[in-house]
Amino acid sequence: MPLNKPIQKQYFSISEVANMLGVNASLLRFWEKEFVQIKPKTNARGKRSYNSNDIEIIRSVYVLVKEKGFTLDGARNALKARKGMGAEIANEARLAAHLKQASARKKELETPTIKESRRKEVVTRLKKIRAELLTLRAEIKS
Repeated sequence: MPLNKPIQKQYFSISEVANMLGVNASLLRFWEKEFVQIKPKTNARGKRSYNSNDIEIIRSVYVLVKEKGFTLDGARNALKARKGMGAEIANEARLAAHLKQASARKKELETPTIKESRRKEVVTRLKKIRAELLTLRAEIKS
């Protein structure tokens, strides 16, 4: 194993998975009851730990239900049918979810950053404006 390779997480909490998809944790708990394929590990206190397979299934469910408009029964049938059309839809859903997540990461990386010199210039201007406002306030009070 190369030393410079970053360590990748193997398990994710329910809040991390919910943030990945932009949904509430309660929806994930509901889907866990509705879809037998979603089986996160739980510890003695009931804290869920999702692995990459669970997340892939959840992404598929998300795309099928939220983006493609499937009913829960339709999504359940598509996930159960690993052959034919159901598998194609599930694979397409996984691909769409991956592309959506990749584009979100790309947007995060592309956000413009303010250069340090520009930031200092703005701070200096704001300090001058603040000083002027304080003098105006003092004149108004007197």
